[in-house]
Amino acid sequence: MELFLALVSGLVLGCIHAFDADHVIAVSTFAAKLPEPRRAVKLGISWGLGHTATVFVLGLVSLAFRFAVSPLVESIAEIAVGLLLVAVGFWALAGVFHRRGLHIHKHVHDGLEHVHVHSHAHSEEHRHQHSMFFIGATHGFAGTAGVMVVIPIALTQSLVTAGFYLLLFCAGTIVAMSAFAYFVGAATQKLHSKNALTLVQGLAGLVSICIGLLWISQRIAKL
Repeated sequence: MELFLALVSGLVLGCIHAFDADHVIAVSTFAAKLPEPRRAVKLGISWGLGHTATVFVLGLVSLAFRFAVSPLVESIAEIAVGLLLVAVGFWALAGVFHRRGLHIHKHVHDGLEHVHVHSHAHSEEHRHQHSMFFIGATHGFAGTAGVMVVIPIALTQSLVTAGFYLLLFCAGTIVAMSAFAYFVGAATQKLHSKNALTLVQGLAGLVSICIGLLWISQRIAKL
């Protein structure tokens, strides 16, 4: 029964944790740059794997050696998350202003000129996945202390049970964020207008910058 509770609570809390504001903003900003559900899901998975890498490893080490991440280290990690959000926002705005990845091509067939918009975003997809893994890892480190508080209160001190809890917690974050990324990719894919897609990307960038600055100011105030 105890193990069952660990599995259920880990999965549910992981799904909820995935929708923290800083997580959603970072992934949606990247996903808006790749308006295709399948590719957006890959970004969600990459973020989830990065998040899992730090939460699972640091979580087990913390429980095994009975130590907790200090508030100072957690605050510094959260400031790093804010800086990443600001950087991601400016990156998105740079793409909007320079119109990177979107090109207008003209072709003539049988004397008739055809115009269509073509994207070279596929060439950047692999790099985006690496970036999302790094961002997810930073998010995971910043949120590790909070996860560690939940485990000893809600569950046993058993390392095995706590390990299953962490495993399902991480699985929940991956599943939930992948589903969210799919939704963002599907929504942006319906924007057939280049101007509408550019507007969405620009708004995502601005929101990311604003949330990042707010995130930094709040964490600095706690130091």
